[in-house]
Amino acid sequence: MERLQTIVEEEDDKDSGCFVPEYDVDKGPLTLEAVIFEKSNTMEEILHEASLIRKSIILLSLDVERLKNNNERYGTSVSRFSILKRDSDSIARKIQQQGDSVYKRIQALGDRANELEQTEGGNRAVSRIARIQYDTLAFALRSAMENYNSAEEKQREICKTRIQRQASIIGKDISDEQLNDLVNKGGEGWEELCQSLQPPGAQSCRTALNEIKTRHTELVNLEARLKDIHEMFLQMAVLVEEQGSLLNSIETHVGKTEEHIKNSDHKFKEALIHKKKNPSRYNFLYINIYICIYIYIYIYIYIYIYIYIYIYILIKFVGIRL
Repeated sequence: MERLQTIVEEEDDKDSGCFVPEYDVDKGPLTLEAVIFEKSNTMEEILHEASLIRKSIILLSLDVERLKNNNERYGTSVSRFSILKRDSDSIARKIQQQGDSVYKRIQALGDRANELEQTEGGNRAVSRIARIQYDTLAFALRSAMENYNSAEEKQREICKTRIQRQASIIGKDISDEQLNDLVNKGGEGWEELCQSLQPPGAQSCRTALNEIKTRHTELVNLEARLKDIHEMFLQMAVLVEEQGSLLNSIETHVGKTEEHIKNSDHKFKEALIHKKKNPSRYNFLYINIYICIYIYIYIYIYIYIYIYIYIYILIKFVGIRL
């Protein structure tokens, strides 16, 4: 019996290294089946459009970096102000046009996702892919426009600093609140600022006034661009808020899936341990055969011993001679 137990344990160790699903041969021969995936033109169109939008967002981000670098040179340079300002204005207008165009395309993709969810169902692959692409691209555009807004805000602070510095040269201190009020008034603000800075009959401050006028005009343009950006942010915030519940639902399902995976892993380990302790039916068949053989041998030995003892008793005590 000890030899039998050793053989069974060796076979269990060999089988514990891999898990092979059992198949009942009585059910018939195995057949090969091919899984055919339907080619979806709608899915290809969505992925193609999402790829184009993603490339546009990448180009938009590159233009934002160009604007940042140009603004840094503008803030530290002592010459070529007009050239740097013209480049900054050109890049900023291009970014605004690209941002508006990409935003409209993302909106169209969101409408397509809603349409697919209504016609195909929310659990279909094409509907889920369209929704995921829409959410991802919306967040990417928002991130790019936030960087652009930061660049414009930084440029506005540079212009304010230059105006205050030039005003201090001619003996006038301007606070941030006063400067914001003057910028909000536009052209009227410049006339008011000029009257407060220009003493009667003074001609020596013309250069400083020209510099302040240039900076004031630039600030007005910057405020207009920032206003457009804030309007776009408001629209995108509405879109993000609409998708917030969906993202929370996705996060919840992902967490549940992770828990199920952990439980499945634990169950799988328990199954391997159970398999080791309780061999499969084929191993069980072999064990039964071994046990039957050993039982047969033991029975044969017991019968042989019993016959031998019986014959010995007959010969010894009864006196029968065979």
